[in-house]
Amino acid sequence: MKKLILLFILTLFGMSRVVAQDNNPSQTSDLKAYVDSLSTKLNTLQHDYDYLYCRHEINQIQSELKYLLNDVNIKSNAILINCYHGRYDSDLYSIYRSGYNSQVDLYDSFKENVELVQRVVRLRILSSNFTQNEINVLMNGCETLDRCLSALQSALDYCELVIGMYRDLK
Repeated sequence: MKKLILLFILTLFGMSRVVAQDNNPSQTSDLKAYVDSLSTKLNTLQHDYDYLYCRHEINQIQSELKYLLNDVNIKSNAILINCYHGRYDSDLYSIYRSGYNSQVDLYDSFKENVELVQRVVRLRILSSNFTQNEINVLMNGCETLDRCLSALQSALDYCELVIGMYRDLK
């Protein structure tokens, strides 16, 4: 993106030198129209980049949250199966507990990332000229991230409950 802006500035600089050397009014108006056209294209590219960047960030963190949610649910089910079989192993319990603690740390990290992405999206909405449909899509994406965090918190609570049930088998 920086290269594109630099190229644009160099092009404008080069064109201004040509205009200064040639006083033909028709060429000057053609040059102004060309610069305006390039400026419009640059604004369109910036708008598209901002929107796609926001969508990408929302989708990426949403995918990571869903992956962690599925991982927590799978581990909870595995622990629950061991509870139903009535087998207790203290080493396995410590593995379950440390795995749960690492998942809670991941949740905290994701929570910070979600808040950061939501701030970035809101700032881009304020600084870019998105259409109302684009704004709605981005805001729905932010709300989806909140729901994913809530579902992950519920899954972690359930996992802690299941680990407690496993601990009570001893």
